[in-house]
Amino acid sequence: MSTDTGGERRTGAETRAEILRVALRLFTEKGFEGTTTRDISSALGITKSSLYYHFQNKEAIVASLMEERMSELDELTGWVAAQPPAPDLLRRAAVRWIDSTTPARIQAMLLAQANQPVMKRLITTGNDVRSGFAPLIDLFAGEGASEEDRLYVRMAFDTVGAALLASRGTSASPEEVIATARRATIALTA
Repeated sequence: MSTDTGGERRTGAETRAEILRVALRLFTEKGFEGTTTRDISSALGITKSSLYYHFQNKEAIVASLMEERMSELDELTGWVAAQPPAPDLLRRAAVRWIDSTTPARIQAMLLAQANQPVMKRLITTGNDVRSGFAPLIDLFAGEGASEEDRLYVRMAFDTVGAALLASRGTSASPEEVIATARRATIALTA
């Protein structure tokens, strides 16, 4: 499907990507509940029916945003499983995860933090990144690991979330949050 917006034509995939980008910005600015499908379609210059062609509702948009990161997490888990055991593997894997974090991913994390009811609904469908870490944690912690060991591994990968929480009320940019998380992971896994 192509969408005509002011003389330019987009493919269905391009329209879908643009919907995700614009919806994420609006959800972050106005909140999930404060953003309507009309807001999203108007910002894109498309009809609501065109929006509904790509996404059934706002929750489907949020689910799609989370699915992209889940796919990256699955790829990382596969990469780790294919690596030979090494003392620095946890650090390399966690830094690889952090390095895949973009300012748009930071925006999605802010969306998740600010919209817990939606995120709780996604948990029941298995579309939340937090739950997706279990197989990765299992690879590092091993069978029968203590909760302390499992938390340590989770923390190595969750420094972006910690840095994002620590940045509240500051003027830190997404890039500074990511750089701080990278630093923290390297220190944590030294």
